[in-house]
Amino acid sequence: MSATPTVGARGAAVIVLLALAGTLIPLKFGALFLDPAILLAYTGIAILLASNFTVQGVVGSAEFAAVRRTAVRGALHGWVCWAAVLGASLVALSYWRGRVSLPPALMLAALAWLALAAAWLASCLAAVAALNVATVKAARDLMRLGFFFVLLVVVAGPRFLPPEWQRGLSRFLTGPRLAPAMFFTGLMFLPAGWGLLRHARTLMADHALRLSIERE
Repeated sequence: MSATPTVGARGAAVIVLLALAGTLIPLKFGALFLDPAILLAYTGIAILLASNFTVQGVVGSAEFAAVRRTAVRGALHGWVCWAAVLGASLVALSYWRGRVSLPPALMLAALAWLALAAAWLASCLAAVAALNVATVKAARDLMRLGFFFVLLVVVAGPRFLPPEWQRGLSRFLTGPRLAPAMFFTGLMFLPAGWGLLRHARTLMADHALRLSIERE
């Protein structure tokens, strides 16, 4: 049975350090920090920290109920960390500019929803990954590898698109359709996460069946 994951002093220190590092980003970008592309990049914080939290509690777990609870807690942990880091960055931006500087309310709500949904999906995916490996380190390495592959595709991929597609993507990221698209994307992440948890339950049932056969 795996240990119940906790944030602990080390985890709290990591969150504080991330929040402090986040305050330097507005200093570099200034008002450009409110660009939707930069704000969207912060979603990666929720994804990484949610998956790290979940694998700690799932590796070696023998009860699906515990796995499901850990996945939910992991998603909430990732979202809270995202909110803390982004909040610190927005406070820093307001301080540097000498006035309150926030993204539009609809955009901020869409960002919060997408970060929560992405943390949920990442947490559920981390649960499946953790059930397929023997150690926490292996599960974390697997999740990080997948994350950085997706990040590479997102960052480098648009450069290989035709110029008119690149211009269309740029208009989309700054246009009024972005926030509704973020809400819709988050809605799709929810059932995808539940599907991954069902797969995790199947994996655990198969593993239990194999163990019972080997003992006979």
